[in-house]
Amino acid sequence: MKALPALGYVVRKDQGLHVEALQDIQRLESIWETSADAGASRADAAIVSGPVSVEISEASHDGAQGSQLSIEFKTGFMGHKGSNAEPLSAETECLVILLGTNDPSKKPRGEPSEDSGPPRDLKLTRGTLMKVLLSAPVYSKEYKKGDIGRPIQFQVAEDVVVDGATVLRRGASVLGHLTDFKKAGGYGRHATLAFTFESATAVDGQQIPVTGEIEQFRGGRTEESLESTAQTEGAVGWLIKGADVFIRAGTGYDLAVSADTSIHVGVN
Repeated sequence: MKALPALGYVVRKDQGLHVEALQDIQRLESIWETSADAGASRADAAIVSGPVSVEISEASHDGAQGSQLSIEFKTGFMGHKGSNAEPLSAETECLVILLGTNDPSKKPRGEPSEDSGPPRDLKLTRGTLMKVLLSAPVYSKEYKKGDIGRPIQFQVAEDVVVDGATVLRRGASVLGHLTDFKKAGGYGRHATLAFTFESATAVDGQQIPVTGEIEQFRGGRTEESLESTAQTEGAVGWLIKGADVFIRAGTGYDLAVSADTSIHVGVN
């Protein structure tokens, strides 16, 4: 579900074990623009395809019980037969490695460790560094002007250890919020958004204040060629719409603890 948006898909039906998705051309265009800014060709971003159908069922293999995932890429309305099977598989594998299996909204402290050691208090000092990952894709088209302050969910990328004890677990919830937003508009005006970080959840459930650079994003090409072209088109320039912003799940950011805090470890 987190990998599909990275290839431009929008989930239209989610019945738990049956999912159907369609590509959104505007979302796909945002991904193409981002890829171009990173030096990749449009062909490296995603293939335009028809609807996707996902089926999940119980399965067993060599005595082990699990789930079988079947994905069907259907032919598009123009007969295009390209398949995003390989890039979707690669994106899914990457997200599994990066984000793991913990859901920060259900287990904000991360997955409990088997051996957490004896209970004790440790000092987490200001300036302690950590890396966090964006838990779900961010797409500017899904925001509105009144969404300033809307929460954005991240998670701790790696255990943060003090004196041999984990004080912040991998997968623990990290909260941020939207600080600025403008929709894409006519005359090549690209969407812009910015967010900042607030707190990370420690092993004892405390919300630890964190800080990082305010992240600012702008849709479209960095050379602003679209906006320049639109401005030269006079009265019809309003028809040239700027690009939206799309940020993939798993995107990483570097943060630091912003205040000395006593953490009680040895708890699950």
